[in-house]
Amino acid sequence: MEEKEIEILKEIANKLDQLIILLKLSNKASLDRFKREVKRDAVASRILEMADGTLSYLELTKKVAEEMKVAEITVKRKISRLKELGFLIARRKGKEVYYENSGLFE
Repeated sequence: MEEKEIEILKEIANKLDQLIILLKLSNKASLDRFKREVKRDAVASRILEMADGTLSYLELTKKVAEEMKVAEITVKRKISRLKELGFLIARRKGKEVYYENSGLFE
């Protein structure tokens, strides 16, 4: 990649970071409400802690279910809800899906 392209990408990344900050600020009340909801839920909190992009959906589901002593379907539902709220991002690698914390929860 040329130096000019790299500079343009850095500028785009900077602008996107600024947009994220503005969106967080403009939606602070909603985000805070959802954060409180998630913090009260030990399973959801654990999902967010473990969702670093290294575990596949099935691995994440199984590990959280075993650790928290809940059914896998419960974990799957919570993953779906966290994704819907924007707290998790899904990334596909081949046939596998990996989840990572979106950063909205921080």
